[in-house]
Order: sequence, then structure tokens, then C-alpha cells
Amino acid sequence: MAEARRDKNLYLLNVKVRKDIPHITNFLEEGVMLWHERLGHLNMASLKELDAMVDGMNLKEVSLHHICEGCVKGKHQITSFPKDRTTKVSQLLEIIHADVCGPMKTTSHGGARYFFTFIDNFSKKTHVYLLKAKREVFEKFKQYKALVENEIGHKIKVLQSNNRSLTHILWNVEFNDKQVRLIPHN
Repeated sequence: MAEARRDKNLYLLNVKVRKDIPHITNFLEEGVMLWHERLGHLNMASLKELDAMVDGMNLKEVSLHHICEGCVKGKHQITSFPKDRTTKVSQLLEIIHADVCGPMKTTSHGGARYFFTFIDNFSKKTHVYLLKAKREVFEKFKQYKALVENEIGHKIKVLQSNNRSLTHILWNVEFNDKQVRLIPHN
């Protein structure tokens, strides 16, 4: 039986062990549990064999019906990520992922301390632009946009970023191209 009392945002557990009912810890010898854990949660049948072969373990009785919480949790299967989470794209420039990194401690030979990446979700083709200052972001975006739209022959549909400052910069600059949706990535 256990009782808990709340102290601010913490529950303090008062545990009372009853001697009249069997518990796993009472049922198993401490030595068995100790050797089971020391040997990487070795199964009980192998532990019983090992006890017969080795001097010094002195395990009096090894139950084959041992229940170890760690072993039970380790055998649970983890469900995979939902399949519908990934966004399916069918063409180039449908979704472009953008990110700005920096400032870097070391300045490049050209004086850049930031870099700006664009990754096409369909082809995974990546463009990287070096920046001396973050204020160059919008100009580099316009350069990238002109380059890829001219090269591919159609427009960027969605520009996605999980970088709040990048999203803020691109939202607040005069962004008159209504064909590109700017969405933050969750």
C-alpha cells in the first residue's frame, strides 16, 4: 500500500511494505537480482547454469519465473512514426526548406559569419549562400528564387523554415510574391 502527499509540484510517496503478502523483492534473493543485472539481464535458465559452473555466486534458488521490470520494458515494441507525417511532394520547388545558421565564431576568408541554406524537398538539392550579416537574408532569397525558378521553369510554392528569426525577416520585408506561401515548420 502506498500513500502520496503533494508538496508544491512534487508528490512525496510514503510506502508501507506488508510482510504478510509476497513481493517480488521478497520472493527473489537479492543475489539473484544482483547477478541478473550485473550480467546484462541474463535469463534465469542461463543464470542457473552459470551458478553451477562458477564458485562464489552462491545463488540458493533461482526461479525460472523471475519478473524483471527492465526486461519487460526492454521487450516492449515501439510503434513507428505515423506514415502520414511526411509530406509527399510530386515536383521540384513544391516545398523548399530554408535555414540560417550563425553567427560563427570563425569568420570566412570573405568575411562571412552566417550561411543560408535552401533544400528542395523533392530532389534534396541544396544551395548554400554565405552571409556577412543577417540583413542579407532577403537579398539572397531573391537571388535563389530567381535562379531556381528560371532554371526549373516554374515557381516556388512553399518556403518552410523552423528558424523563427528567418521567418520573421521574410514576413516583415516587403514580400509581394503572392504565389509563395511562407510557413513555419513544426
